[in-house]
Amino acid sequence: MTNDITRSFKISLLLLATMGVMSGIAVVSALPLIAEHFSDIKNIDLLSKLLLTIPAIVIALFAPFAGMIVDKFGRLKPLYFAIITFVIGGSSGFYLEDFYYILIGRALLGVAVALVMTVGLALVGDYFDEGSRQKFLSLKGMAVGIGGIFFIILGGYLAEQGWHYPFLIYLIPLLYLPLLISSLKEPKRYKHDVVIDQKVLTPELAKVYVTGFFSMLLFYILPIQVPYLVVEAFHGTPTNIAWLIAFSMLINALTASQYHRLKERFNFQSIFAITYLAFGIGLLIATLSTAFWHLYIASFFMGIGFGLIMVNMNVWLLSLVQPHHRGHAIGILTSSFFTGQFFSPILFEPLVIYAGIKGLFGVLAAVALVVSLVLYLKSRATL
Repeated sequence: MTNDITRSFKISLLLLATMGVMSGIAVVSALPLIAEHFSDIKNIDLLSKLLLTIPAIVIALFAPFAGMIVDKFGRLKPLYFAIITFVIGGSSGFYLEDFYYILIGRALLGVAVALVMTVGLALVGDYFDEGSRQKFLSLKGMAVGIGGIFFIILGGYLAEQGWHYPFLIYLIPLLYLPLLISSLKEPKRYKHDVVIDQKVLTPELAKVYVTGFFSMLLFYILPIQVPYLVVEAFHGTPTNIAWLIAFSMLINALTASQYHRLKERFNFQSIFAITYLAFGIGLLIATLSTAFWHLYIASFFMGIGFGLIMVNMNVWLLSLVQPHHRGHAIGILTSSFFTGQFFSPILFEPLVIYAGIKGLFGVLAAVALVVSLVLYLKSRATL
């Protein structure tokens, strides 16, 4: 069906992809300010990080059901419901003053993101054949990176005006609606009476889901922990945080855009080895950093890892799952991603308390480099 795809259809899918990165990264720069504003709340340093990860656990819990909903009722009705929910839940932090009510708004945002991400990837699988899918997912990865740059810089600027203001970014998807409504269409081959069975839980697909969980557990320390390192070690501002993460997202975008070229030369396992090697090097540099500019070098390597990981996971999944199980399988993978994101700050907080953020980065650098070596040796053994 690739030949039937219009440019506006592709742009619509790319805009949907930016909503996933918008859901978390838009308020990253404001986290230290939020922690300071609500300093009377016990354990606010950890709780403020949950503003990023509460959507993640809701997505993790809801995404498998989102996948079944999308397979059963179609792609577009759930999508439009999700966009309105995204706007309401996301922007609630602008006008709410109670921290716990803001967390509820973030939970509502999670429901919306689960549906948006599932629909977006399902439509890629529906309309692109295998040959063009890798190229478009590379483009999609680049769009996520560029969107991340825009949202993190905008979020940093708005955070300078006050911790409330970055939440206004979640109104932006309202601008997407006219294009989405005019260009998106249900797949003609789609059947609404599909019966979901256990074929989304094969051993091969289970490897995809487990890899997704572990990867996000490790990789999500970049947006969660780096802002606190910038403030604590280098006395940075929200703008410093924004530009640093934006630089990482730029490298993310450039790397993702070249994924299809890498895939022509390497298998999935080899690309994961490259991904963990790059991320491990970035973590090691961050551990040894003594000046703020050192973190830009670290972000360069971590950006390479981020640029490859999501595209590789999505291409791997779509290569294994049958069309009539696509939504359900994507929902489970999305759940795996965000389960890892949710538990990342919780599992690593004791190590942060014991050894500091640099100590955490040092331990995880060793883990990433060992994983990279193991994957490299396994990929060589299968040649």
